[in-house]
Amino acid sequence: MRITKPEWLHHDADKKKLTAIFSVDFHPDGQRLATGGMDNKVRVWSTHAITHNDSAQPHAPLATLAAHGGAVMCVRFSPNARYLASGADDTVVLIWEQDTHADYSGLGDGRLSEGSEVWRPVRRLAGHASDVCDLAWSPDARFLASCGLDNRVLIWDTRTFTQVAELTAHTQFVKGVTFDPAGKYVATQSDDKTLRIWRTSDWALHATVSAPFQDNIFSTYFRRPSWSPDGACIAAANAANGRVPVAAIVQRAAAWPTDLSFVGHHAAIEAVQFSPRIVSIDGTQTSVCAAAGQDRSVSVWLTSQPVPLTAATALFAGSVFDLAWHIPEPSSYESEDDPVVARLAACSFDGTVALLEFSRSELGSPIPIPDQGAMLAAHGWSRPYKSARTLADLHCSDGSNNDDDYDGNSDGRPRPIAETVAQIHLEESPIRESRESRIARALEPISNESASEPVSTAAEPPATIHMDEQSSVSSPAEPALTEQAMPVPVRTKDGRKRVAPVFIRPLGGGRASTAKHSPVQSAGQAPVPKAGQPPFADPPRLPIDMPLWIEARVQSSIGTFEATTENEDADVVARVVGPAGAQSLVHALPLTAARVRLSVPAVVAQLSSSGAVSIVAHNTDSLRLVCASPGTWTVYLDQPCVALDASTNVTAVSLVDGTVHWFDSGSGARLAPPLMLGTPATVVRCTGRFCLVLDASGLISVYDVVALEARADHISIAPLLNSLDQSVPALTGVLLSESGDFVVQLTNGCAFAFNTLLRSWLRIADPHAFRRSDFATRPSNRPITSTGTFAAYSRSSASQLEGIQESAHLQYTRMQGAPSEPTASKAVRACVTLDHLEHQLMAAATIGNDDDVVRFTDLLARRLAQTADHTRVLFWLDALLGPPLVTGEQPSIKSWTPCLASVPKRRLLQRMLRILASNRHLQSQVSEYSTALKELLEI
Repeated sequence: MRITKPEWLHHDADKKKLTAIFSVDFHPDGQRLATGGMDNKVRVWSTHAITHNDSAQPHAPLATLAAHGGAVMCVRFSPNARYLASGADDTVVLIWEQDTHADYSGLGDGRLSEGSEVWRPVRRLAGHASDVCDLAWSPDARFLASCGLDNRVLIWDTRTFTQVAELTAHTQFVKGVTFDPAGKYVATQSDDKTLRIWRTSDWALHATVSAPFQDNIFSTYFRRPSWSPDGACIAAANAANGRVPVAAIVQRAAAWPTDLSFVGHHAAIEAVQFSPRIVSIDGTQTSVCAAAGQDRSVSVWLTSQPVPLTAATALFAGSVFDLAWHIPEPSSYESEDDPVVARLAACSFDGTVALLEFSRSELGSPIPIPDQGAMLAAHGWSRPYKSARTLADLHCSDGSNNDDDYDGNSDGRPRPIAETVAQIHLEESPIRESRESRIARALEPISNESASEPVSTAAEPPATIHMDEQSSVSSPAEPALTEQAMPVPVRTKDGRKRVAPVFIRPLGGGRASTAKHSPVQSAGQAPVPKAGQPPFADPPRLPIDMPLWIEARVQSSIGTFEATTENEDADVVARVVGPAGAQSLVHALPLTAARVRLSVPAVVAQLSSSGAVSIVAHNTDSLRLVCASPGTWTVYLDQPCVALDASTNVTAVSLVDGTVHWFDSGSGARLAPPLMLGTPATVVRCTGRFCLVLDASGLISVYDVVALEARADHISIAPLLNSLDQSVPALTGVLLSESGDFVVQLTNGCAFAFNTLLRSWLRIADPHAFRRSDFATRPSNRPITSTGTFAAYSRSSASQLEGIQESAHLQYTRMQGAPSEPTASKAVRACVTLDHLEHQLMAAATIGNDDDVVRFTDLLARRLAQTADHTRVLFWLDALLGPPLVTGEQPSIKSWTPCLASVPKRRLLQRMLRILASNRHLQSQVSEYSTALKELLEI
């Protein structure tokens, strides 16, 4: 086996900063390798340049395809070698075709260089409401399946590229899809811990496999399954045997048994991929399968033996996300003695690609195509196969992908819908706009007057099949419904805005139907009837048992809404329409909160808290709460418990009916009647005498349980989820301090604290801020705490604030990769560092940590002493000194508070003056303010 890792194959302009590569695929002829990465681009590389040249010698890609508005999650060549499909987190699938007649690049102004290619986007498939995770072509290239984080699988007819089916039985993110090589089924894998198998004859659900995934506790970017080339089995990613990660083998039989698995990886498996050809080794015909995942290694297995054929361990520095095989035809062998009979490509989060080459002595020889066709015929394959010479002949020999009925050019080539990247961006701009402003857009003042609806000139697409576990084919007479991100506002004649009412699309577990109001459709986007569902169906709230940071995302609201106002200065009022048509008026601020729906933890048999207080909730026939320490007591409950936490003072329990119960941790005595939330709690935190509750509608409240008063009341996290990067962040945790202050952490690496005086959220951590500071946060390998308290961070970091920032940044690094390290001059770094220290000081005051306030005051003083910035020095001396008399009678003093957190400012001034005295250029200021401070302290 030969392994090649070209240094020049990457998705960034500077190889010192590699960008994650999420997908890789071979062209059917094996001469090209396509990759998709976090830089929003698809790149096509020469396989010959990878295998026949020095890996250190740089080679430019054959083509760079830049039309996506988000990270490219999947790339797949069609089996007939005609198209390249790419799916991204901009919710769009693009179909590319090589322009072999171009003498200049349609994606730029320069002439083609030698060896370069032109690939044009010929179809844009807009049907998903969230990230597209995986793609799969049917073996005859007749259909294309796409799946994503909107919990749906869409089937596209490649003759017209219109949507012909929607598979919606999955209840969580769908992260993998594969077609049966015999053409009878398509299999999908989801975070709901199921592998579902659908018939291609009517797109109905045929079977659901869940046994190999029930013990799984691992979270993965993808769950990419693969069907064996003989159609005998499916290899499924991210399965588990107890606590051991495995790749499950689902056999093609009546009950789809799962007795076999590939065991050997030490971390979750992200992707598995069968070689497209059966091989013969020592007279035994067998399938070859590769598996890779979060242990950064790639293993190769034969279905005829229980141990791996080979394993390349520590091949990458990050998780492996995708695999692709190419089997050269015997006529292309370069060596007759021991030719390369198979190539395996693997891509990683670390931004590199590895190519593994296997010789005939290692992997045997591919069996003849007619023999492989005979194996498929045993599973119902009905195409002629005896005269086939290649896989394309085997699957596409009857012209199943004929385009005679397709609206294309006279030469049979499809008519492109976009000739340039600019045109693609113009088509995508409304969707990008709506994604970036989906939380705030609908709250803008708009007019009551009805705006004229634009008229679509697109032809009406064919009817679409919508499938789930309860319904089969929807009736054509039912109203057409489809999911859509957000409407595009239009202006009336008087210049005011009008927004048509729609549902907010789901991004987490659970699904919702939305009424389609936008008359503009992209190519291939057809209305999707929902069988047996009313126009305003209340979206189901499904229990989620996955980690909070994966599933706590913005979901659908309780109904449609329409914001209206009588004049420009009036308050925005929203009319909420429920499932039964009942209407009520709510103020704009509650509307913002109501538009957040968080996942509720699933009800489990036992739920326990960790820490000094040992509390266990039993959700069995005898519902009870048992405390083992520090006291021993039992309380019986009326409803199952979904969340609990305990401190030495308070034990808080949230039940499924939306109530929160408080008990004394020492005796079990009830401290108050049940607190009514209205919706079940997603997070409960207890620290000291304080209890924090985050409910399913995205509202945070903090209670002083001893005094029975609210410290923070119904603070919405909706502003934190309004991300400007084309993705909605998810929660990683909620922290509560001994003083009742709280911090919310998100997957985008940001952390936020709420300021009760400003009644606003303040961002105290951002992985992209202050990167040029000498004190920039660089995540350590310290594990992320799960206690939900501030104190846990001070034990492993220089300060609690820095511990919180390191934790948030570490989570971002695991999800997105380390932020870039910009270069800057010494003067720029000095300016940014000073700004950063001021930020840290005020952030420490925001979370109420006295030790951090003192520490960052000292650091700021040392930096001011180094720079001798007189203006900045005078500002801080004035801010800490305050007015001459603090009697409370002068109006001017009311804006000055004597403390930062609970540390007196004049005590901080004393420390700062001692440090500033080390710079002789500041002696006059130090002397003046020392005298003034002494006089004030003597009063």
